[in-house]
Amino acid sequence: MRKLLTTIFLVFVVILSCKKEHAEYVRSFETVWQTVNQKHYDPTFGGLDWQEVHDRYRPQIGSAQSDKKFYTLVKKMLFELNLSHLLITSHDDLKLYLPTLFADGSIGISINLLKGAPVITSVEPGSPGAQAGLRSGFILEAIDGVTIEQILSDGENKLIPPYNSRNRRNNITLLLLGQICGPPDTKVSLTYLDEYGRRHKEAIVRKLRGPGRVFSEALPPFFIEFEAKRLENNIGYIWFNHFADPVDERFISAMQSMRDASGLIIDLRGNSGGFIRTLNTIARHILLQERSFAIFKFRDKTIDNILAPVKDAYEGPVVVLINVTSMSCAEIFASSMQTIGRAMIVGERSPGYSLLANWMRLPNGAAFMHTIAQNRSPDGHIIEGHGVVPDIEVELDRKALLKGRDSQLQAAIASLRSMMDR
Repeated sequence: MRKLLTTIFLVFVVILSCKKEHAEYVRSFETVWQTVNQKHYDPTFGGLDWQEVHDRYRPQIGSAQSDKKFYTLVKKMLFELNLSHLLITSHDDLKLYLPTLFADGSIGISINLLKGAPVITSVEPGSPGAQAGLRSGFILEAIDGVTIEQILSDGENKLIPPYNSRNRRNNITLLLLGQICGPPDTKVSLTYLDEYGRRHKEAIVRKLRGPGRVFSEALPPFFIEFEAKRLENNIGYIWFNHFADPVDERFISAMQSMRDASGLIIDLRGNSGGFIRTLNTIARHILLQERSFAIFKFRDKTIDNILAPVKDAYEGPVVVLINVTSMSCAEIFASSMQTIGRAMIVGERSPGYSLLANWMRLPNGAAFMHTIAQNRSPDGHIIEGHGVVPDIEVELDRKALLKGRDSQLQAAIASLRSMMDR
């Protein structure tokens, strides 16, 4: 009898636990739906019946048995709007799918899909990857024993809007890099082909990327990276991975030291976006006159983002480098600089992952990103889904990478020389 009572009690506890979990899912679901219903910039939802969407998904949420099922259902609902910046995810998945910003351990390499193959495009000097002998131009074949083909196959089910070939490359590139990054002081095993087609396998220990910065309770720490240097012919070069503090301060400091540079390259390849206030600060330090720099259409108003240059703004020629991993604020910046004629845009067409959004923490602990405004370039061009088309389109070339040459950066330098000679 005692065993029977104990069993009944345990079953009762499990039932109560499940009911509590389901209630938490329902509260989180309702928060997501209501937030989009009230805050989304388009009250027509692109012609989608948002109430009907709610009524269709609500019964499924109530019967969800796991976090995985809950996330899958809510993402599926959000993706019906076929727009970027609508996402629900966990902190662990953010580190996996946006490793350039959130992964805390790295081996110091960048990758990109070149002709369908995952190619190492840069290796940070002195990094674990460099110490293991990795070089630009090497092709990855497997990560932790899982073939690239299998990872790509699994990744096809995890793509997020907008659905175009460029954002697909962006998603898959980040997914592969997310497998390579991970907790610091842990190992990742890479199988790769060198310049002669010889196969190698290396187990490399991930290194802590540095102190992270917390910007929101809804998100894990950000790992902000910044580089500034001078290239040949006194050309200034600046790269950063996100428009966020302390990038604005470092950019200002770099410009003060490069005021005499003959030209400036701002490299936004691998830049995942960021904050408009940081974008505005950077733009004001290279504008030549007061201009409309972007237009933001909210549900109840439209804001013309008019910026004036600072007193000592840089006046030399500017080139902005972009590719399929240049997202959100990076696209806004490139598009606006192109539209007002302040910079030459070089590289590859961006993915069109470009809306204004906020993050919030849901009752069940999930991170939720929702759109609040549509952004347009100063001439009214919509970036979302379309991306930014470079003035000079150049792809990376594996043969050049193997020889230590970045064909996109070389094209940017050549463009600056042409502009300086005019």
